[in-house]
Amino acid sequence: MKKQILVMIVLLCLSITAIQAQHAYFPSSGTVTFERKFHVQNYLKRNFLNKPDLDTWDKLSVENAVKNGPVEVITHHTLKFYDTETLFETVQEDYPANYRNVSWYNPAVADSKTYMDFKNKEFIKLLPFGDEQLLMKDSLPTVKWKYTDEYRNIAGYDCRRANGIIQDSIYVVAFFAGQIPISGGPELIHGLPGLILGISVPVLNINMFATKVEITNTPVSNVLTKKKKVVAESKAEIIKKLKDTVYDWMDEKDFKKRLQSVLF
Repeated sequence: MKKQILVMIVLLCLSITAIQAQHAYFPSSGTVTFERKFHVQNYLKRNFLNKPDLDTWDKLSVENAVKNGPVEVITHHTLKFYDTETLFETVQEDYPANYRNVSWYNPAVADSKTYMDFKNKEFIKLLPFGDEQLLMKDSLPTVKWKYTDEYRNIAGYDCRRANGIIQDSIYVVAFFAGQIPISGGPELIHGLPGLILGISVPVLNINMFATKVEITNTPVSNVLTKKKKVVAESKAEIIKKLKDTVYDWMDEKDFKKRLQSVLF
């Protein structure tokens, strides 16, 4: 009799587990809202004030930004995901004057848009520079990941930490939600078995974490600009164009550092 009761209990537990698994919900489309913090004071002190070749005008400009600028710049962004596609873009807001005064030093292009297609393993990135726009289209970059046993709850999701290397040298910490089965994330950070809801990039003094996840059923568009004259170019072509025009005044070392943020 006891044996029969034990068997019934085991079967009941298995039935409950099966029912729970059937009703487990793994969203494949929605919108994530991110808050990005750029620690501008730390960035300026580390990347500018310690440069021995900084000329007098630039030094005064940086010192003024450190003295009168904000400690950190907070911006908001959205990541729309649908099946095997994502679109990351900036939320347009009115920022304080002291934000605008240090915007030039921001290592990440604030108004860029990034579309990723995981089925075809490619991305499209819109880069605004003044009144002009550049459209980069290339294969998805490789990110080398190493999993850890650290977990953090972000926007209601239990996320696992992974440490990664992008662009062969940039160290990034990411937290991904296995409950959202898409390998995307903010900007061009991707490649984990779940949507990335939090990142930290120490070299750029940037932290970005999700504050809200909304489940929707809206497809993602890969049309990033309404300007028909803007033609998509490869990463190599965009790099050459930036070197020859926008950043032609920079030496090779500074240009490579700036390029890290453009391709971030």
